[in-house]
Amino acid sequence: MTDSLYIWPSSDMDFWKIENKGTEVVVKWSGNNFLDYKRLAYQFYGCGYKILEEVINDRLNNVKSDMWFLTGIFLIRHSLELGLKSLLCRVLSRKKDIQDTFKKCGHDVALLLKKYDEVGHENFLNSEEKSWLSKYCISLEDVDRKSDIFRFPFDDEFLLKYRNKFLDNMQVTNNLLQAFSLVKRCLEMGVITEEEKFDNTLRSEFFIFTSPSSGNCYLWQSISDVGFYVKIRGYTEAIDFIYQVKDIPNEDKLYPLMFMFRNTIELYLKILFYSRVEKGVSQKAFKSKRKSHRIKKDLWKNVKNMIVNYSDGSDEELKTMKLVEKMLSEIDRLDKKGDKFRYPTSYSLEYYFDNRTLDLSNIYIYLKAIVNFLEGCDSELDAIADIEQEIKNEYESDMYSNTEWY
Repeated sequence: MTDSLYIWPSSDMDFWKIENKGTEVVVKWSGNNFLDYKRLAYQFYGCGYKILEEVINDRLNNVKSDMWFLTGIFLIRHSLELGLKSLLCRVLSRKKDIQDTFKKCGHDVALLLKKYDEVGHENFLNSEEKSWLSKYCISLEDVDRKSDIFRFPFDDEFLLKYRNKFLDNMQVTNNLLQAFSLVKRCLEMGVITEEEKFDNTLRSEFFIFTSPSSGNCYLWQSISDVGFYVKIRGYTEAIDFIYQVKDIPNEDKLYPLMFMFRNTIELYLKILFYSRVEKGVSQKAFKSKRKSHRIKKDLWKNVKNMIVNYSDGSDEELKTMKLVEKMLSEIDRLDKKGDKFRYPTSYSLEYYFDNRTLDLSNIYIYLKAIVNFLEGCDSELDAIADIEQEIKNEYESDMYSNTEWY
């Protein structure tokens, strides 16, 4: 594999290029909403499981425990949502009922489960299992109502409740996996493996806390980077890990990897809004656009001038800027709002992305080049901000020393 550190935007890069038949993936949905949502649920679960397994197996690695862990949680949390939506596609007979339910419930797994229980009349779980799963989903929603806590920096409300606490990684993982196994039992109409048997000793809670110790997730947020660093590193390293995992088929990696890349690009563009350089993003844009998901129109548009202002103006840098803008335009065209690699369809059940052939290795290089460029911009602007501050401090010191006191 090409060393990811040396992947940089180049004029021959094309999102759609097929260079390696061995990593070719054909995206073709069946048209059966139940089967397609189920398929994607299993793909996100498989990647999330691998990440959490790596975190648990390498407990002394604090980067994995504090950062990868959050990425893994999101992937399995999302697989729960996809699985429940799959079940609703099976039990709701009319397309309009599915559409209305998806719009009403959104990302809320507790509401999705409640709707399934109300209309499904399926009895693949006993009363104890139903109660456990219901309580667990409510607990999850208490922490992560909008399905964004594990994608973006923690918000003030979250930090007020959980800052500086330690999650028990093993217990949080076991509960999360059991929740998915119960949804999976419904998806498979009662069929389970020995490993998936219900464990009534597990607490039906999403967050389980423990005393400070190595190997558990420390819920912290740096003031200097407004919380972006933890999420960015978690996602970028998890991407490289999943890409290299051999026992996950390429077709099962494609959507989770494209989602993680797209989310990482958004995180990098947003962290640039917080750059400390003197000629940064305008206050007006900062207030109105920093939470947008629109990569080109709202995010790139407002950081581009700042990057240009602090570039050396060489032909090579301007050429790279144009290449990156073109590449970001392609991502924006494919996925304006950050949802087309998370779901097979829109709320109206129209398929986003179908009958397309992609080269996973090419996709990796294409998206990694964008990430590396934005990471370079962030590092360079940080260094420039430090220099600007030093000059300012020296100026103020000189002014103070030259002041005559009477």
